[in-house]
Amino acid sequence: MRRLMTFFLGMVTGGALLYGSLNFHVIRANDGVHLVPKIEPKIAATYVDIRNFTFADWKQHTEIAAALVRAEKSDLLQNTASDALQQGLDKWLDSGEKQK
Repeated sequence: MRRLMTFFLGMVTGGALLYGSLNFHVIRANDGVHLVPKIEPKIAATYVDIRNFTFADWKQHTEIAAALVRAEKSDLLQNTASDALQQGLDKWLDSGEKQK
């Protein structure tokens, strides 16, 4: 009887994890972890770390950007864009100092 309960508990846990991975993005940002509903239910892009995203990365992950806007968390887009711009400026300034 104990093995049967363990089996059912495993099935319920697996089903809950599958449901979560189909319906939510887990977004790791500079200010913590955010749970954002997906636009289309699919397993792809369940966990995404956007802390070092550049403009090219956002171009490849348009479904995540759309989900963030729909969930009214577009400030995460702006934060990563401004961080990418700041990093690019820092690299440019550092390369200018090295040439002197």
